[in-house]
Amino acid sequence: MENKAPQNVSKGLRELLENRAQQDGPRVERIEADDRVFWIKRVEQLDLRYRLQKGDPRKAFERERQAYHEMNAAQAPVPHLVAEGCDFLVLPDCGLDLRKLLEREGDVSKRDQMLLDASVMLANFHKLGFAHGRPSPKDMCQVDGQMLLLDFERYKHQNNTPVGQARDLVVFAFNVAAHSPEMRGVLPDAMAAYRAAADTAIWPLAQRWCWWFQWADWVTKPLQKRPEGRSKEFKAIPVVLDLFLSDRKAEA
Repeated sequence: MENKAPQNVSKGLRELLENRAQQDGPRVERIEADDRVFWIKRVEQLDLRYRLQKGDPRKAFERERQAYHEMNAAQAPVPHLVAEGCDFLVLPDCGLDLRKLLEREGDVSKRDQMLLDASVMLANFHKLGFAHGRPSPKDMCQVDGQMLLLDFERYKHQNNTPVGQARDLVVFAFNVAAHSPEMRGVLPDAMAAYRAAADTAIWPLAQRWCWWFQWADWVTKPLQKRPEGRSKEFKAIPVVLDLFLSDRKAEA
């Protein structure tokens, strides 16, 4: 499916965006030009301590650049690069991320449909042979009714496998359960929508991954009892394990 994010700009507008991106500015900068909104993403500048914690920002930048080139060529559901340089990317504005959309949508049926659409989009993305690395509602947006994926700093070719895609699926479900807890009740339908659109090999691999990580639930039980704001990720662990393993346990 060809994505609908704005991608064609005039030579003059591209030069304007490139000139601004080459100037000093924040790592992520919003810019308005020609009655449109764009985002400049520059190489992150880190001191030694944060480089040790987060890794080499130049490598992360090059991974993301590579991802957009390969995914745009495959017409994957991602925004199209508008401009680029040795240390910057320019992308079209895609509106609020899915996490914010889910928080703000008052119509429950519309909100639920957004999560189903995001799940199908992830399945279609995987069928093109890609894996995101850390998919989350905050890395998704909706443009003209179509869901798109963003943020590919963790993109690696070695993850473009059924195993990497299965891990994507589990991470996506976990991020929904942890950071959009109002959507936990819709997750079974979202996973069903993913399975209907995805390669049949992915779900058993995701189950196997969760089976290996059941220990995470056992060791975090005390932390799951803490107040919601301080333990939302810990509280999401049993939700996700049950989501993937309930039918496997029933068969056992």
